[in-house]
Amino acid sequence: MSKKKLITILIIFLVILLVIIRLIVNISKEKNSIKDFGTIRELVEYDGHKYISQKKSEEEGFERDIYIQFSNEPITSDGISNQGLYEILIKHISEKVSGHNFKIIDEEKNIIIRIKYEDNKVSTYTINNDSKYWKNLLTDYETKRVSQERTTNFTINSSILANLINNNWEYDKLNIGTKDSECDNYNIYLDEGYKIRTINSKIYNIVFTKNYNQKIINQIGVGTSFNQIQSTLGEITYRSDTGDIIGYKGIEMYVFFSEDEISIYPVSKYSESDSNKFGSIVTELNKTGDTNTFLNKLTDIYPDYATYYKEESYVNIIYPQRGFEVIIGADQNNGITLYSNFQGKVTDTVTISDIINNSKAPTNVYLDLEKNLLMRAEEARVEGDYIKRNPYVGMAKLETDKYSVLENENKYSFYSVDKTQIDSELKVENISSIINYGQTMFIYGVKNDGIYLYNAENRNTRKLHSGQGNFEITKIENNVIYYDNTTLQL
Repeated sequence: MSKKKLITILIIFLVILLVIIRLIVNISKEKNSIKDFGTIRELVEYDGHKYISQKKSEEEGFERDIYIQFSNEPITSDGISNQGLYEILIKHISEKVSGHNFKIIDEEKNIIIRIKYEDNKVSTYTINNDSKYWKNLLTDYETKRVSQERTTNFTINSSILANLINNNWEYDKLNIGTKDSECDNYNIYLDEGYKIRTINSKIYNIVFTKNYNQKIINQIGVGTSFNQIQSTLGEITYRSDTGDIIGYKGIEMYVFFSEDEISIYPVSKYSESDSNKFGSIVTELNKTGDTNTFLNKLTDIYPDYATYYKEESYVNIIYPQRGFEVIIGADQNNGITLYSNFQGKVTDTVTISDIINNSKAPTNVYLDLEKNLLMRAEEARVEGDYIKRNPYVGMAKLETDKYSVLENENKYSFYSVDKTQIDSELKVENISSIINYGQTMFIYGVKNDGIYLYNAENRNTRKLHSGQGNFEITKIENNVIYYDNTTLQL
């Protein structure tokens, strides 16, 4: 072989080698910006989808059609939206083609995404000509999950429950025994075996405890097994995710059963006048965006909310009996969420039935129609009650074998661990310290006031010492209280 031919082969080999090295470098190179992608195909595959082809668009106003197969459906079988996954690809391609209207088409999933620019920036995008595609997709998912709630016939055995119904659930008209304590917005009747929460002088919830020895409905009492309840009342209407709560709906009330309680809520009476007013203020909210006016008018129409939580720019109002909640200031689902027990007008012109039939919800309206909001409220009550009696590490201010003590600003709540003692609350300003004295008694200091003994078992408070100082109690030993570098003999 001649020297010249050898050099030529060597040059060709080096060129091929450089090309291979460049390809390897490009393939392995980390992509830090859209400029690092040579083609749309690279972008599509980088985002985890399958690229098929692209061609000049035949639709007026669009330059090209890009055919792909998305890796996931727009919504999962569990109702989880894949909006983020789709919008990442839309963003990446729009940056690559910059300024030229285009379409992304997935023929298999029957999806056409139209992206339009204005001043070299994406101005709008629609999916199947729907600018609210993602919201309407979730609405459609929810409306297909709506189930009719069966009404169960209850026979009332409890005289107290019959009294409540006959007096339209008005608390002030009742003679129901002597209140022993208050805790978590409930009036507690320990010996009688129930606790009651009221909202605007109406019974919101009555909970029968294991101290209540009479039958309540259909010869069912506290502690009746779930199997016996189902045998008596029929197919279960509501069941918690954990299976520890079951429930039924009657004409006058909802009844929920757990291991050692029967919890009852009145059915909210529907008012067409109030429903029309509600629809009007939602319509007004959608026109003006004035949330403060909406919230003020809402609480005028419906003052019977169970929860009104407000913090800086965030508001959450919950109406379990009416089947809706309002959230303002959250990252998502800002507006009104409707549950399966909602009735009537949603806006001036749209009812909940219209939404279910048409699978489209108005602006600022979201759906969770598989869940009854009262059932969710009962789950939260039962779970919260358990946690307060069995607090997480670091959650309780104090714990004894008999009581867990939780602190919230100037309020101390005492929860009987096994529910045999009474729950109670102690509201005192400027408590400087608190320490348990045995299993049911607690000693606390109040700055520039003195030292007190609180007996959680009988709710009695006794002042042990008066004076000035911090009254920081460090320990109690041999009936001696140690505080502020001095002592007090008990």
